[in-house]
Amino acid sequence: MKKSKYEAPLTDEERAFAAENHYIVEKYLNIRRLPRDEWYDVVIFRYLLSVKRWFALPELHKHNFEIIAFYAMRSAIGHEREKRRRRIDTISLDAPVAGTNGAILADIITYENMGYSYLGGVPGCGR
Repeated sequence: MKKSKYEAPLTDEERAFAAENHYIVEKYLNIRRLPRDEWYDVVIFRYLLSVKRWFALPELHKHNFEIIAFYAMRSAIGHEREKRRRRIDTISLDAPVAGTNGAILADIITYENMGYSYLGGVPGCGR
């Protein structure tokens, strides 16, 4: 499968431009009050894609590069938040049950309250 021009490694010129303007990533994270250790990986790839697009699409030059990068990073944050919102939390059957004297989830599961689907298709388990 052929890679798109946006998937190719940065050229030397693009790499220099990305390094020169890297402050934009830090500025964006600071303005949005996003912790760097949690969000840097999310925005940096979209920032680099903005650099590729900046060089590939001269019509973008009528705008300020910072604006282009900010919009791209905002989109990356939105997609990541949506992905996190849809993610199902996994809990352990060894997790303590609030309001009990040390009971864990496994202690309170009975055959009658197993109304969930089991991947193995066990009869009586909600399938």
